[in-house]
Amino acid sequence: MLFGDVFAADCPDWILRYAHKLGLRAKVTAASDCLRVDATGPDVMLEALALGCSLGPASVMVERMEFCISEVA
Repeated sequence: MLFGDVFAADCPDWILRYAHKLGLRAKVTAASDCLRVDATGPDVMLEALALGCSLGPASVMVERMEFCISEVA
């Protein structure tokens, strides 16, 4: 989950494009105080996505990021 000034209109599309470039499947949903990013793929690419999301596109300011890894059945 991404917290901060992350609700710019281009942010979800930016995350999805970045995930696609990394070969990941991803979904972005907005909550009242954050953006939730659900992604599946190789661990190293998920870590790259987390790093990219922490930096975000130029239109956002990520203040805090929380992520958890769970096994997909």
